[in-house]
Amino acid sequence: MCRDYFRAFVSLAVVVALAACNSGTTNSVAPAAPAANISGDYSGTMQDAQHGSGTATATLAQHNATAGGTITAVEPGGTVTAQVSLTIASTNATSGTMVIDYAGGTTCTFSTTGAYDPNTGALSGSYTAVTNCSGDSGTYSLTQQCTDTVTTQMRALNGVISPC
Repeated sequence: MCRDYFRAFVSLAVVVALAACNSGTTNSVAPAAPAANISGDYSGTMQDAQHGSGTATATLAQHNATAGGTITAVEPGGTVTAQVSLTIASTNATSGTMVIDYAGGTTCTFSTTGAYDPNTGALSGSYTAVTNCSGDSGTYSLTQQCTDTVTTQMRALNGVISPC
């Protein structure tokens, strides 16, 4: 009878050992793709619900999956410069904040969402007032003219956009 218990114990131990050997992490999560390189100089348009539409230029610098810089728009009411901070997702979606200090002393903060197309260098999005400037919103459509070197390894642009 002890021999039957011993055999059962050895069989169970072998099954447990084999199960442990086969329980490797086969469902591991692949590392996220690096963010696209959206750094560089841009030109395009900006349309604001309260200030009208006009031509726009931008310069962005990037570190990892965050970028920041300025968007300057020449609109019917004058020139507006927005400070922008963006996060770039591995899907090339962007989100962040824009801040505009108007000449009259008003500072407005906006939330912004958009997307970057690495094939064409197009950065587009919309923004909505969060503090001050209640009801103000707008859109921007910018095309990357050149790309700057970023401070970390980024996905190549496949030669679509030349260096600044």
